[in-house]
Amino acid sequence: MDSCIEALRQYFDARSRVWLTRDAESFAALKGAAANEPWVKRSVHLAERKHRAYQAQGKQLLRVHTQIEIRELVQGKEPNLVHARATERLCWTYEDRRNVVEVECRTIEHRQLWQRAGHTWRLVQAEETTDGKSFDSFPETRGNYVLPRLPRDRNRRQDVYDRVRATRYADVWWDSTNPRYPRLEDDCTNFISQCLHAGGIPMWGQPDVSGGWWIDTNDPQTGRWSYSWTTSNALFRIVTSALGGQIVATASDLKMGDLIFYDWTGSGAYHHTTIVTEFDAAGEPLVNAHTDDSFHRPYLYYDSRAYTPNTRYAFVHLPDQVTLVKQS
Repeated sequence: MDSCIEALRQYFDARSRVWLTRDAESFAALKGAAANEPWVKRSVHLAERKHRAYQAQGKQLLRVHTQIEIRELVQGKEPNLVHARATERLCWTYEDRRNVVEVECRTIEHRQLWQRAGHTWRLVQAEETTDGKSFDSFPETRGNYVLPRLPRDRNRRQDVYDRVRATRYADVWWDSTNPRYPRLEDDCTNFISQCLHAGGIPMWGQPDVSGGWWIDTNDPQTGRWSYSWTTSNALFRIVTSALGGQIVATASDLKMGDLIFYDWTGSGAYHHTTIVTEFDAAGEPLVNAHTDDSFHRPYLYYDSRAYTPNTRYAFVHLPDQVTLVKQS
């Protein structure tokens, strides 16, 4: 399979060039990579969207660095077919309006089918993860979550939300998984819940999966957690009701450690969650996220394949003092 590995390397080298050239000719060195191939058109389209997104924010793309890990290379039932899985870590270096050089990073999972014809390998099928949606997504019904009433208790406490700890956690674990927690196929809300907990917000409601906000960390592989821990729409209900989060008018009203929820279709249900970890020269938030692991990414997500003209955002500012019912 050595020649297939070489074809993979050439493919990812070409993808790296496309981000800068936005031209299908970057794939010219690959055999059978016609400009009308779906994966060629998709790569060029994504590069164009990335360019427009940066341009709209007064940013100039300077260079692109990629790091590839081939996770699986398996011969198919037919000897001329090979199934491949790879993880691509992308870092874009750009210059902002202040002429300051910044870096945005992301990881993308790839699933491909390669076909050998003589001494040539041709990419015949290519899939990749997109924001808020992995190869195997949870059912949409998990978003139909009804926030339970908080138990009435005279013993109440205030917990400090430590924004520094929450954002530091987001920067440490943006492209990996804390072994205390499971890694889910759609991991965005699981990751944000971890950030909030690292910031000092306590869990509550265990073991009711449809109530409270919690995960069983004694055995991360048991798969025991509340819907609100792993589902964007349910977490939105928790932070705006039980945790006292306030919806603010604009993204620039947010602070580091605040949250942004994404409704890709304008349906009123949220599909993706990010945490604010930095701000750009214009005062607009940069965010970290999982599923497509992202580091200091412009919050607008204009370059995301999940983005549509109907996309709606909810900007949620969390209080510095979170009042919760003390757990018994």
